[in-house]
Amino acid sequence: MVADIPGGDSGIGLGPQLVRSWLGYRRRVEERLIAGGFTEKRLPHGPLLRLCARDDEMTVSRIGRELEISRQGASKQVTELCAQGYLTLEKSSGDGREKFVRPTPSALAFLRSFDQARREVDEEIRAQLGSAALDALTALFTLLAEPGEARVDVWREARARATLLGLGDQ
Repeated sequence: MVADIPGGDSGIGLGPQLVRSWLGYRRRVEERLIAGGFTEKRLPHGPLLRLCARDDEMTVSRIGRELEISRQGASKQVTELCAQGYLTLEKSSGDGREKFVRPTPSALAFLRSFDQARREVDEEIRAQLGSAALDALTALFTLLAEPGEARVDVWREARARATLLGLGDQ
């Protein structure tokens, strides 16, 4: 089934429409996570959990460098995720001052649920729009992306430009 998309100019600029779309997509994913038992008011910091899940030698300092935030900012996020039961700290056998940041089984379950929720939302959208419309959207997103920047960390870029989005502008 192909969705009925209204024609004409809605009067809203493309940028705000893209932001609104992203917020709606995120809401759908979060609803699935909540239905799957992840009911925390503030969901875990996914990029930080992914860093810790991919490398056994992850430290707070390295998290700060990878996410391009201060060591203090990384430490605060790690502390919050430890309190939520998503991370643990383990002393390094080589350097008593350094601690390794490890994901817990809850963190790994969250990441699996998050990936599953995204796949479900993507499939729901594909079923509603049809493959041709989704391919057209993908072409639009590719056109809007900065050339040669296919490997840009989109979350880092979004944080850096958050104040420039002008969510209220139309």
